[in-house]
Amino acid sequence: MNWLELRDFEVRQGDFRLRIPELRLSAGQMVAVLGPNGSGKSTLLSALAGLRNYRGTLLLGGEDLRTIPEKERYRRLSYLPQGGHLGLPFEVFYVVLTGRYPLLSGRRYTEADHRATARLLKLFDLEALGGRLFGELSGGERQRVLLARALNREAPVLLLDEPFNAVDLRHQHLFVRLLRSYVRRKEGLCVTVLHDLGLAVKYFDRFLLLKEGSLRADLGRSELSETLLGEVMGVEVKFVEYGGERLLSIDLSREGGRA
Repeated sequence: MNWLELRDFEVRQGDFRLRIPELRLSAGQMVAVLGPNGSGKSTLLSALAGLRNYRGTLLLGGEDLRTIPEKERYRRLSYLPQGGHLGLPFEVFYVVLTGRYPLLSGRRYTEADHRATARLLKLFDLEALGGRLFGELSGGERQRVLLARALNREAPVLLLDEPFNAVDLRHQHLFVRLLRSYVRRKEGLCVTVLHDLGLAVKYFDRFLLLKEGSLRADLGRSELSETLLGEVMGVEVKFVEYGGERLLSIDLSREGGRA
């Protein structure tokens, strides 16, 4: 199943234009969106979430996104923007619980909603913070809460924009494994904007390389090359095999290189 399908897709923001002639993202995929600053990564995700005007065709589960009622759209996809925040003094448990709002059939959260939330707090190592106010948390802790909230919706499509910002190394690897398990269980799709190339190469199986508003490449793991990745990102890249895994080595000494 093609969870997301784009044809002649274009988003304009001032003088910037993002254009993708054709793209199909299918169930069961962990997709990393890579590219330098200003390449259109965040623009792409917010447009896929239905939060930007666009030209062309965007299908969600085979249906035109524009024709899907808002609540139903929110049941099918969960979007975590970059630098997401909440301005109200909510406790952590309630913040994660509100991720289930589109699933409500009545006006109140059910016992099942509370159980699902408690399970996620445990998975995301947030149990001890459940009674704390969200605004009192560190940046990394807040990001962990927002990621748990995004998964609590149980939507088949996850759109995550830099979800590991400020998150410590141990939790980064823990959470990306949780995402992989979630995608397999839901037969879903996870599209994630990342700046950490090492994390992308280690865990993701499809790569969208953006530069200057253009989709330069759409590649599987076996197709991803050092030359192409380095050219798009502006750094020298070397793949290293270690313990049966493909890891990444980056040389920042190249003149004019930028991450």
